[in-house]
Amino acid sequence: MKTEIITITDQNDTQSIQKAAQMLVDGKLVAFPTETVYGVGCLAEPQAIDRLNHLKGRAPDKRYTLHVGNLAQLEAFVPTMSARAEKLVRHALPGPLTVVFEFDNDFIAHQTKELGEDVADLLYRDNTIGVRYPDNPAACAILSAADCPVVAPSANPAGQAPATEPGQVKVYFDGQVDAIVDAPDSGCDYKNSSTVVKIGKKDVQILREGAIEAERIHSLATIKILFVCTGNTCRSPMAEGAAKQHFANILDCSVDELDHFGYKIASAGVAAMPGCPASAESVQVCRKQGIEIEAHRSAPLTAQDIAEADFIFVMGRGHQQAILGYYPQAEAKCFLLDGHGDIADPIGQGLKTYQRCFKQIDKAIRQRASEIL
Repeated sequence: MKTEIITITDQNDTQSIQKAAQMLVDGKLVAFPTETVYGVGCLAEPQAIDRLNHLKGRAPDKRYTLHVGNLAQLEAFVPTMSARAEKLVRHALPGPLTVVFEFDNDFIAHQTKELGEDVADLLYRDNTIGVRYPDNPAACAILSAADCPVVAPSANPAGQAPATEPGQVKVYFDGQVDAIVDAPDSGCDYKNSSTVVKIGKKDVQILREGAIEAERIHSLATIKILFVCTGNTCRSPMAEGAAKQHFANILDCSVDELDHFGYKIASAGVAAMPGCPASAESVQVCRKQGIEIEAHRSAPLTAQDIAEADFIFVMGRGHQQAILGYYPQAEAKCFLLDGHGDIADPIGQGLKTYQRCFKQIDKAIRQRASEIL
């Protein structure tokens, strides 16, 4: 077999892009560059995978990573994801990152029906799928044009360094792969493997540290939740305390460990004086629920708070209007905590009013937590 060299001059070279893409659709082995190293791409179907296994010297049960060229392709295989996963995808992809998503049995059954058993079995192993969305124009153009499930392990024989140039691929696999893509303007800039992370039901695990440092991954996958009321002494401190307790219970960790699990929860007030304690009634109501907010001190809402938050939950429409009037770009992340209506301010009223207020807050938080997680 003769290995063809397909040169892609730029992103407008549709003829060469379509040629490489069609070869993938036809079950051929095509080596193409990513931003890290060269990969050997093939269609996720049994015959093509058999050829790839033989080329790489891999056992038949070895899993491969799905490669996509755009977000729509990603969504076809990962239609829903947690807030942490969504944030990581939004900020890190396309990029030198492999994300392993975890699913339940119902989802796998649905995907098997949609994709067919052969394809689903190849892509979803142990209820997970690994996905790469490379930050390389040539790779994305080819994958988008192919619009089929493509896997692409690194282009190297076992025990050899991954190829980062078309010439290296030719040395390794000349006569064994159908084509090698040479894209002078789309090289392997990182020359290092992608970082691999697994997003589970509870946390984000670094399976392999590569081009992106683990600390950076943790930062990108941390969800910041902000509760806002007026003075930050009644409603929002109770909401902050209740949310910390609820998230800790779900994640099976202590409140102090929430940051490790990727959740930062805080509160502020649109008209708060700094340093004021939570009201005595709020402290008492929370304590009866096993929630300690006695150490709370009020904080005025700042532009930085708004900018950094991933979710802003307000107690009333007036708070929402105040935030959006000052920072209109927060509209997509600023919500009433209770989607059914305002949570009335209990300040100056009796303990029973505070208890009713907490009950409304706690119920709303449970709903919001299920949406986020």
